[in-house]
Amino acid sequence: PVYPGMLLGEHPAPDKGDLFASIHGEISEITERSVFLAATDPSKDAPEVEPVDLLGQGLEGDELALAVKKMGVNTRSLGRRCKTLIINALNPDPGVTWAEPMLVSHVENLRTGMELHRRMARADNVILAVPKGSKVAYEGIPLAYVEPEYPNSVDQLVIKAVTGEENPEGVGIVGLHNVWSLGRVARTGLPLIETVVTIGSFEHSGNYIVKEGSTIGELLEFANIELKNGDTLVRGGPLRGESLDKLDRSVTKGSTGVFVVEAGTIPPMEGHSPCINCGACTLICPARLSPGFLSRYAEFALHERNRAEHIECCLECGLCGYVCIARRPVLQYIRLSKHKLAQADAAAKLQELRPVTPPFSDGAAAKQGGE
Repeated sequence: PVYPGMLLGEHPAPDKGDLFASIHGEISEITERSVFLAATDPSKDAPEVEPVDLLGQGLEGDELALAVKKMGVNTRSLGRRCKTLIINALNPDPGVTWAEPMLVSHVENLRTGMELHRRMARADNVILAVPKGSKVAYEGIPLAYVEPEYPNSVDQLVIKAVTGEENPEGVGIVGLHNVWSLGRVARTGLPLIETVVTIGSFEHSGNYIVKEGSTIGELLEFANIELKNGDTLVRGGPLRGESLDKLDRSVTKGSTGVFVVEAGTIPPMEGHSPCINCGACTLICPARLSPGFLSRYAEFALHERNRAEHIECCLECGLCGYVCIARRPVLQYIRLSKHKLAQADAAAKLQELRPVTPPFSDGAAAKQGGE
């Protein structure tokens, strides 16, 4: 039996939040990647989770990041030492709409999250990047206005819009979604078991605070969105998200949206679709790369060639696949190549770390050969 806030597992990675139960239930299955819970009625004997005073402990830097991780918050983009910290308060994808209402309705939560992250990053100053035309005001925090046209909301482009430079030294950035999560655990003192998502279709769009682990089917039913034959489910944003094949897939930490792409609204991808060299992806790429080359090298497993094409600079905004006339899964190819290169780098590093066997003497070598 489990109860809300009960620790289910400690993640071995230092930048991944630990896992907590979000409901009363029983563990029905454990796989390599997931823990499945079957909901039950609340138990009167279930203990209450003792709140943790993150703000009052006086922690900073890595110590604070570890404490936050133990509260269930992913810290991959948090806590990096910087002089200037930018809070990216723009919606991460087209169709995601929670940023503006969050800025207005969750002021204290966000202010607490910003202060907590400032301590983690030990930043001298904090700048809040908001959509141009916003009427918000946060006392003591200067605002920077960014044109809210995608892909301007991508972190690297927000940094350039605020500072006027690409990859400036001493500048860090974190998204509003993460700041909200930080503020949530700091103000309640309880583990993170909720997330904010936009649930949308062609006719409906709304923003919800939902429990982590909620299934996509449950959320669509709650939002009165009916799934029809041929529709596509997307977890994340429409341009950068991932398509799902089952309604029992769940919302995970950091999920920003759940969308239904209605059948017939976009041309389908059917079979092999070779690049036609039209150049549309290169013209629209904000990182000034050649997505056509990147995707073709990935398609034929020539991943090492993508290093020379600076694949690591790809922002993964998804515009290349959106404008592709040939309907190629360009972003998916690029992500595949990045993954393969990361695997190769990890294997090479592991090889370097392996202890070198001392050479045998002639006699020892002859004896081993005989065995």
